[in-house]
Order: sequence, then structure tokens, then C-alpha cells
Amino acid sequence: MKEHILKTLILGSSLVVFASSLHAVKPRLPKSKPLAFSPPQGARYTLKNGMIVYILKDNTLPIINISAKIKTGKIYDTEDKIGLAELTADLLKDGGTLKYKPEEIDEILEFSGASISSRIFMEEGEVAMRCLSKDFKKVFNIYSDVLMNPTFNDDKLKLFKDDTLEGIRRRNDKPDSQAQREAIRMFYGKNHPYGWRTEPETIEAINKEDLKNFHSNFYKPNNIILAVSGDFKNEKEILENLNTAFSSWKQGKVNFPVIPEAKIKAERNIYFIEKDIAQTFIVLIQKGIKRHDPIEFPLSVANQILGGGSFSSRLTNEIRTKRGLAYTVYSYFAKRPDYGYFFAYCGTKPETYSQALEEMLKQFQLMKEKTVSAKELNIAKSSIINSFVFRFPTPFSLMEERASYELYGYSKDYLDNYTKEMAKTTQDSVLEASKKILDPDNAMLFVIGNSKKFDKPLSTFGKVTVLKED
Repeated sequence: MKEHILKTLILGSSLVVFASSLHAVKPRLPKSKPLAFSPPQGARYTLKNGMIVYILKDNTLPIINISAKIKTGKIYDTEDKIGLAELTADLLKDGGTLKYKPEEIDEILEFSGASISSRIFMEEGEVAMRCLSKDFKKVFNIYSDVLMNPTFNDDKLKLFKDDTLEGIRRRNDKPDSQAQREAIRMFYGKNHPYGWRTEPETIEAINKEDLKNFHSNFYKPNNIILAVSGDFKNEKEILENLNTAFSSWKQGKVNFPVIPEAKIKAERNIYFIEKDIAQTFIVLIQKGIKRHDPIEFPLSVANQILGGGSFSSRLTNEIRTKRGLAYTVYSYFAKRPDYGYFFAYCGTKPETYSQALEEMLKQFQLMKEKTVSAKELNIAKSSIINSFVFRFPTPFSLMEERASYELYGYSKDYLDNYTKEMAKTTQDSVLEASKKILDPDNAMLFVIGNSKKFDKPLSTFGKVTVLKED
């Protein structure tokens, strides 16, 4: 009996506590202020041969990082030898140098736990190194020779050409990537450098002499900005090492081929590739902005609200969350010296593809018709501003950013004023930017999928040009 009474009292007490908790007032959390972050400046020097260097000491770990930013890129290929810039970059280290054979480089780097890498982008080349500070001189000797004196070993050249040819044969294995690549190609045109792609015949046409000439023209000290950070005694020590290593490397004139103006027509063009796949991949692409256009700040906020803000964006909320029409949907914009592009992507079911596409077009239109809410504006601005600090996880990444922005011609205070400019964005400026840039009625659409399963003909959205997969 006593046990029964005890259980009843305990249960009753528990219920009272539970009932009280249901009506408890949650404590108010203090409002967090936007992150205040001013990027460290580092130091900027010019070597005797004209090479610009950004340096920032960082003794956190016994590591030194260096990255050379070169004003070159895929846009400087020639139409008959598309892929030349990439092969040149690939073989800077792997093709050996005057002092080191390819296998010697690999052996030294492996033994030291160091790395040297090179890659190429549309308008930039990069050669980077990372090593323990105690191994700096040994690794930097290789790195400087890679930059100055690559020899492009014949066997390695053949190997990389074969790998590139295999990549061409398999480039359509991933239809989502295929849709994005081909959309940009059709947008700029197959005959414009922004629309070029490597082909078997353009790779086969490339020889060692082409690589030497490309390197000789673009890889010059006065065409390079170096980012350096790590565990060293002082800047003087690093500068002495750099000046000594690059003392024989003379500056010279760089011949930049003239890039033709991109002729982008403002009209609805639809391109379609028939492919028997489970999903349908949709790309909406339209004319964007030129680099250095100040409209990039309100446009960044507009894009964040439209499709760049992950789960907070309108495209994700309307197409994925509410309607369950897609797993992946997003937007972004790319800047160019000539006009860039504004891009939206969606992977969806063929049976409901038209609903997803209609909603994409609708959301683009709404951005230019109605003012975004104050809540949307604040969330987007806070997200962009607060994430700014995470662009620089290390002092080295900050030096890389400063080097890259100078390479692309930005003002020296661009990074320092970035959050201030973003904070100035208003509802009106977002609407103005959207009205000026977003143009869904004249956007190009690129679709890959199985049309037999489409819920509506693609021609519902305009005249369709059917392309063969190649």
C-alpha cells in the first residue's frame, strides 16, 4: 500500500513538473552582432625583377606556404590547340626541370612530406608549394626551378595527353556536369574562347615546343604575384631567399592575345540533348555583369535571396522544400572582363520537370517585380557578411586572396571595404539590381533528359534546338 502511494506521489510530481515546463517562458537569447572582421594587411613588396610579393608571418605551425598567381589562362589558348594552357600547367612540375628529373622531384617531395602543385583557370594560373619550415630551402629550390625552367619531358607529355584524351571520351558520363558545361559553351558560342572545349584534334596538335612557347610568354616575373605565409624569422629573410632564387629570371614583355567581345543576344533560346537518364537537368543562363561593376554588391544579396543562400533561398524553398521537385537547385553569377553570366541550375524528375522550370522562371521574375522583405534582406546580408571571415581560415589564404584580387585588377582596399559595401545594400538597391540584370524572358535554357517522360513538351517554353551529344 505504501509502495502504491509512493508511486502515485512520484507520478503526480512528475506530471506537475511536466505541465509547468509546457508553460515555461523560454529565456530570451541576446541578439548577436554581426562579426567584426578586418582582414590583416600583410606586407607588399616588389622584387628586383618586378615580381610582386605579399607576405604575412604565421608561426602557428612549422609550415611555409607559397602560391604564385600568374596572369594567364585557358582564354589564351589558340583555337587549333585548345588545351595548351592546361597541359603547360600540368607539366610544370611533372615534366621535370633543368635541375631535376620528374622522378627526383617526386622522391624529394615524398621524403619531405611536401607538395608542389600547378593548375590553370580561365584567366589565371597558379603554382603552389607547401613544406615544413625546416625543409624550406630544399623544397623552394625545386619550386623556383619549376616556375622558371620546366623542361616538359616527352614521356610525361604523352602520358598527360593520353589522360586528357581519355577525359574527353568520358566527359559526358556525368550529365549534370555536362549540362552546366555545355550551357556555358552555347551561351558564349563555340567560337569564343569562353565557349571553347578541348577536342581530340586540338590535343593531338600540341607538341613540346608549344608548351615551351606558352610558358616563355606568360610565366615571367613581372606577370606574377606571389603570396607567402608561414613560419619564418622575418620578412627580410624571406625576401632575400626570393631575390636570390629568382635573380636570374629577367622580366619581359607579355603578349596577350586579343579576346574578342562576347556577342550575347538577349533572346529566349532553348537547347536540348536527348538522353535516357533518370533525371532531367535544367540550366537557365543569361547575361550578367562585367568585373568591377559596383552593382555586384546588391546583386550578391539578390542572388543570395534567389538561389545562393542554400535552404534560405527562394528557389530551394519553393522547388525543393514546398514542392519536392528537386534535390539540388541553386543560382550564382560569374564576373568577366567582358560580360559574365547569371546562372541557375536544377536537377529534377522528367515527369514534373515543367513545374520546376516554371517555378525557376517565376522566381526570377518576382525578384524584379517585388521588393524583397526586410527579413530576407537582413538574413541574406548577415549570411554574406558573417561568412566573409571564413574565406580566410589561415593567414596564407588571406595573402592568396590579396594576390588574386590585385591580379584581377581590383582596388587595393576592395577586401577591406567588402563588408562595408555589402552592409550598404538596401531593399531598393536589391530591386534595382534585379530589374537591371535579371531577364528570365530572354534567358537561354539548356536541358538534358528523356523527353518521352516529360509532362509537357519543352517547346511549351519556346523554340527548341535539338543538339547531338558529342
